[in-house]
Amino acid sequence: MDHHLNLFRFFNESTEKEFIENNLSRAFSICLTNNSFFFNEYIKAIVTTEDYEYLFSSISEDTKYSLDIQIDTATIEKESFSKVYAIAMTSDKNLDISDFFTQPDFGEKKNITDIIISIKDIAIIIEVKRTGEDCKAQLYNQVLPFVKENYNVIPKRFSWQEIVKLMEKVKHVEHLMYQKSVFITDFLQLSEIRFPHWFEPKPFNVLPFSSQQGTPNYIQLAKRMRQALASSKFELLGYSGRLGIAVPFGWASEIIPEFQSYENNTKDCVVFYIWPGNTKQQGYQIFNKPLAWQDKETLTINGIEYELEIAFNVKLCHFNRYVSGITFYKQDVIEPLHTADNFYNKSGKWDWNNETEKWCKGACNDFEQFMDEHFKPEFKWREYSKWTENFTNTDRNYFTMSLGYEVTVFIPYSHFKTIDKNENDIVAVSEFINNVADAFQTLIT
Repeated sequence: MDHHLNLFRFFNESTEKEFIENNLSRAFSICLTNNSFFFNEYIKAIVTTEDYEYLFSSISEDTKYSLDIQIDTATIEKESFSKVYAIAMTSDKNLDISDFFTQPDFGEKKNITDIIISIKDIAIIIEVKRTGEDCKAQLYNQVLPFVKENYNVIPKRFSWQEIVKLMEKVKHVEHLMYQKSVFITDFLQLSEIRFPHWFEPKPFNVLPFSSQQGTPNYIQLAKRMRQALASSKFELLGYSGRLGIAVPFGWASEIIPEFQSYENNTKDCVVFYIWPGNTKQQGYQIFNKPLAWQDKETLTINGIEYELEIAFNVKLCHFNRYVSGITFYKQDVIEPLHTADNFYNKSGKWDWNNETEKWCKGACNDFEQFMDEHFKPEFKWREYSKWTENFTNTDRNYFTMSLGYEVTVFIPYSHFKTIDKNENDIVAVSEFINNVADAFQTLIT
């Protein structure tokens, strides 16, 4: 699904902390309001067993319920409540709440709660932080009007990690019942991109290897990898469905890791891909330099040489959208296709010539002839690119060609198991990913 269609993602959204946390509160509140199963699980996890029974064992038409955000707690009618739960909702799953009632008094300052839920005469006041920030003082001042009048105030920590587990449980049950909540699905989907530290995968050392995408083992591997990528010095790619990091190399824009097995499943690897020259603009920073690097067979990372594979790629686009492509190796061509001369004179825009009924660059350069002159007859480039159905038999009147590469380094999975044995070792994995990216960057100099 296009990430812009996610319910909780907005165009031109601010990166300001207050904006993010306000919208996080709103998104969480929408999930509670629109999914009764999740609402029930959340309330059950927050209140005592006795209070849960009191709240839901019986209701009537007069039973009061409300959920609101951004409320000044000084304006709340305190006499409507007999008990208040004060919830610190952060990513710190070990937040010490024992000193809650010794927090400083902020005086006359307004205290705006992120979320307030009221059922019967019980109020749940929630302070939301997307990080592990200590929000006890802020939360304490929000419930201070109740504390001063000796109300029964119960402070509690409830982490985003616990929220995610609840949501995933709800999602799994709904899946079994052939139901789907777009609110829960979109919240989890966006959270995996924005806040991967909320998800608690196990270290690689205890995760069985799998190269089968969609299987439980592969999903766990991908979660741990996402956590490591998010802690690297690079930004995660900002869209779902593609796990990787954005790199500012000029000649390439992203690095993608995958888990793959080779040699009849006897060789398990974490494979990192990068695509130099994926666009014409990127190609200028490649073909203005010597191309000797494209003959390399190893990549040195931290003094160790790892297997490197460099394939050639021709990408064909229309209106800046990918249409088709061809990946090949040296043995597939009669003469090199990826040369500075071809980049400057052949890559870029090709137009359909109505008179000759051929794809041409300029007056007489025929694209099919150009390709046939470079590829061996047994390499069926037309078939691989679906040339006829994608171009010849269409209404397209032009396409653009870029000459790029697919560069792959193979890291044995055993290395990741060695450096990632407990939860805190994620730092070492992130640093190794930084080293992989640095090695890629020095490849083209």
